[in-house]
Amino acid sequence: MKREFRWLPYEGRRHAVRAVLVAHEVGETLCGVPLVVPATSPYERWCWPTCPGCDSAWRSHEGIPAFPRDGRAPGRYTPRRRQARDQRT
Repeated sequence: MKREFRWLPYEGRRHAVRAVLVAHEVGETLCGVPLVVPATSPYERWCWPTCPGCDSAWRSHEGIPAFPRDGRAPGRYTPRRRQARDQRT
């Protein structure tokens, strides 16, 4: 399956950009930041946090629910933790 977007480290965040963009091409991230696609991206930049605006737009385009779901922090309430919590109350 070929995706329409890919992730690219840019200005301190990992942004989603159109997959067809190549090095030195002018484009825009999904959140609307104009950019010139860099020729390379050092490995450590791939560890930058994901841009929330791009993540939201990408998930919407792909039909993936927002994260975290139900406004909860990831891993905060697993079914087992929820059951233990409910038994205490």
